[in-house]
Parts: sequence; C-alpha cells; structure tokens
Amino acid sequence: MPSLSIIIPCYNEEKRLNIEKINEFLGLNNNVSIIFVNDGSTDKTSAILNQITKNFPLKTEILSNDKRKGKAESVRLGMLRSVKKTDTIYHGFMDADMAVSFKEFERLFEIIASTEKKFIFGSRIKKIGANISRNEWRHFYSRIIATVLGFITKMNVYDTQCSAKIFRKEIIHNIFGENFKTKWLFDAEIVCRIFYQYGDLNKSGIEEPVLEWTEIKGSKLKLLNFFSILNEILVIHKYYRYNESSITIK
Repeated sequence: MPSLSIIIPCYNEEKRLNIEKINEFLGLNNNVSIIFVNDGSTDKTSAILNQITKNFPLKTEILSNDKRKGKAESVRLGMLRSVKKTDTIYHGFMDADMAVSFKEFERLFEIIASTEKKFIFGSRIKKIGANISRNEWRHFYSRIIATVLGFITKMNVYDTQCSAKIFRKEIIHNIFGENFKTKWLFDAEIVCRIFYQYGDLNKSGIEEPVLEWTEIKGSKLKLLNFFSILNEILVIHKYYRYNESSITIK
C-alpha cells in the first residue's frame, strides 16, 4: 500500500482532539503520517499536540502559525509542507473533530490508491447502509451552497464541503500553491482549481459517499457565518468563471 500524509488543522481543539484514537491509528499504520497545523490556539491544544508527537516522533509533526490564519490557510500551508517534507504519494486533510473517522478516511485512501485518479472527495449522503448524523441547519445551508455553486461553476459535485479529501502528490502545488480567496468556501475553490487545471472531474477524480459521519459539537461555523458565506459565493462567481468547457480563474 502506498503512503499517506494527513493534514489536521487545529484551532482551540483541546476538547475535541481524541488522543486515544490518534495514538491507536498511528500505532496500527506504518505507512501513515500526520501533520498537525496549530493555528494560533490559545487553549491547551499545543500541550495535547506535543504529547502526541512525543509518542510518535517519526510519524507526526506540528506546524505552528504565530497567529490565527484560518482553516483554509492552515490546510494550504500543511499540504505544501507535506509535499516538501516527504516522498509520500498521497496527501489529504481532515478535521480535528474526526467527524470522518480514521477508519473511513483509510477506506477513501484504499479506494484512490487502487486507481490512477488524481483525487478523491468524501461526500455526506444519507442513504441505506450509511450512518450520517448531521446538524439539520448545517445540512440545509450545505445543500443551498452546493446548488448555487453548481449553477455558477457548472460542476456536479454533491458535497464540496466534506472535510475528507485526498490528492496525489503531483497536483498539490497546482491546487494549493496560491492563497485561497475565500475563508469558508475554500473547498469549492479546490474543486474549481482542479477543473481549471485538469478538466473533466469524472476523468481525474472520485466523489465517494462516506459510510460514517458524526457531527461533533464545538464547530467554529456558526449560524451568523451564513451571511459571510453568501458573500463568498459572490467571490467564487467573480474569480472562477465558467466558460463552456473550462473555468477561467481571474
């Protein structure tokens, strides 16, 4: 099995980082490493991350932002650090709350590693055989965003916002090399950049429904942020324009 590097952005995650699960995952998998991006946390996140890296010094690293830069920039910096640091083939990111479990993330990794695809996105679809537990209003706004973004970009991605994404090494710099123009919708920007660089998403990647997703309390996303997200949709419309067979990045 090829190797996998996972980026986990962390901002004040002392109550949501599950040390036991992280230690178990790292102990059982020799082909996996984790880069934690500590985004200027002011709680005990640093101490928790230091303990994890002490237990697994060869499999973990902490990348610290002097001040808070946000999830989008933390993920971007983590991905760039990951490809610079290692010869790992696959690089992905997930949230610190592990709403997507390590087991499910491994399943996504196994799927893409068995193909020549450039990326795989997790997708939260409630269906028979899947255990998807989501906050109703967040699910509602997520569907609105997906519908509007689909209209703007003309791309049929069901769930751009699912925080379980894995990429092959060779596309990282093309997708993450430049700063994102949005804070909350950077996942949608990732999709736009892939389409701009590589064309038809069906040929270059996979959107795979996750079998488990559990909403964890403590999310940084609040109801009031919905208005900021609406503004960012306008930003997407401004900078990522659909033009017949491609997206023009302004």
